[in-house]
Amino acid sequence: MIGFIIVILFVKIAGDNLSSIGFNVNNKWSIFILGIVITSALMILGYVGEFLIFASDSPQLIIAAIDPKAGVTGGIGFALFLLLGNAINCFMEEGLFRGIMIPMLNKKYSVRMAIFLQALLFGIWHIPWAFKWYISGMVSGSNGFIMALVFNSIPMILIGIVFGVMYYYTNSIWTPWISHFIINSILNLVHISINGELNVDMTIRMSVFLATILILVPVLIMITKKLNRIPVEYNSKTNLSSAVK
Repeated sequence: MIGFIIVILFVKIAGDNLSSIGFNVNNKWSIFILGIVITSALMILGYVGEFLIFASDSPQLIIAAIDPKAGVTGGIGFALFLLLGNAINCFMEEGLFRGIMIPMLNKKYSVRMAIFLQALLFGIWHIPWAFKWYISGMVSGSNGFIMALVFNSIPMILIGIVFGVMYYYTNSIWTPWISHFIINSILNLVHISINGELNVDMTIRMSVFLATILILVPVLIMITKKLNRIPVEYNSKTNLSSAVK
């Protein structure tokens, strides 16, 4: 919620509107292909990969409203709550890290460095989850805490790079917002049961997803160049916010 307020205040103080930080749909086809089609296809690939790895344990697909990070479950009402929370959280994180930080960092650094730095900050932003897991008893011991630190930082940095690329090369924050929302919502609602235990090793499905989408980053950029109605023509140190208006 704090980040949500920061995004709104930043836009208001700048005397601008949300479109100035990328809330536009100028490149609809790029947004659709990257944000919906590719994200959904690679998430499916991640689940298929986990099924194949645990095939001998007769894995089952379970549809249920579960927040894996908090360890909370519920019914239809909780599912709707999770979806609403994902929508708000994705608005906040994409607005803050992609919409605000990339243009600000891009004033001083190259676009590659700007994307990397905001992704690094995105990873740091998620580190408190490691402390929450340790305090709540979800992990124990120094090894468990270190694993929680790694799990809540490294993958976030990598996906932050992907979201940054989506944002920059489609000239729209809706691309990473949609992708982010789909990923979080699928993880909240679609689970794999192995020997009666849910999400025993969900890192496998996300590792498959991350590895594949990172490999495909050059392809994502090529797709945007083919589909963008408004091309990315500004140089590496141009203020992105002025270019996406």
